[in-house]
Amino acid sequence: MGGLKRLSGGVVVGTYIYDQAWQAERERLRALEDLYDEPSTHRLAALGVTAGWRCLEVGCGAGGVARWLAARVGASGQVVATDVDPRFVEGEATGNLEVWRHDIVTDPLEEGAFDLVHARAVLEHVPARMQALARMVAATRPGGWVVVEDVDLGGPMTQAWLRYALPAEHAPLCERILHAFEVLFAAAGADPRFGPSLPAALRAVGLTNVGAELHAPFVWGGGARDFGRLSAQHLRGHMVGAGLVTEQEVERFLALTARADFGCLSVPMVTAWGQRPTGP
Repeated sequence: MGGLKRLSGGVVVGTYIYDQAWQAERERLRALEDLYDEPSTHRLAALGVTAGWRCLEVGCGAGGVARWLAARVGASGQVVATDVDPRFVEGEATGNLEVWRHDIVTDPLEEGAFDLVHARAVLEHVPARMQALARMVAATRPGGWVVVEDVDLGGPMTQAWLRYALPAEHAPLCERILHAFEVLFAAAGADPRFGPSLPAALRAVGLTNVGAELHAPFVWGGGARDFGRLSAQHLRGHMVGAGLVTEQEVERFLALTARADFGCLSVPMVTAWGQRPTGP
């Protein structure tokens, strides 16, 4: 998504810092789904997603929400799942599930076509995020819903996250790793603190009935699917190469997250929703 830029220290990163070709990227994305699909789909169901709806899933990742939507809208509905690199869902198209290779900022998109447009952990990675959000709204029919989810990582939220880290003596190490993530995001043009901006952003693009909630499930380490550990493994070269942490610190963190007695919050995820007005 976009070009490359060079971070101080010589490490090259892209606008989207995770490489879809990494050998465990599908597993990492599925770990993200394990954490957040339930609250995501709970909110979508509460907004009334039902048989016959036409839905757009932007940045579909490993496809968990897209599959849920396809089952929810049934044969009379349709789901369009998009991603700039849809390799993990390309083989899953069915009668009511289409898969597109598509950039939400630049590629054509029919206006007023969808009852629901949803994106999770997408806009935070897009430098032109307000432009992307405006295009999502334009693709929504009057009366339809836009649901956007993005993280809140850094500053006071990191300090709140650290209060839940177990064993507590490892909090300083976790803080260094989280800070490294934040710096890498910012260097790539991403915004790891975009989540709290979502309610205001939805109002700014003209949506009404705007609401929001925060999800940060507590998780224990040692599981096969560990989103934090897999993310650290993926980005260890960037973090170490930029001088943000040492190789030894990354190794200590990976060992820590593999322990069954390690506990922490998942990265806080803000879910925000709004409705496109029906009037002028």
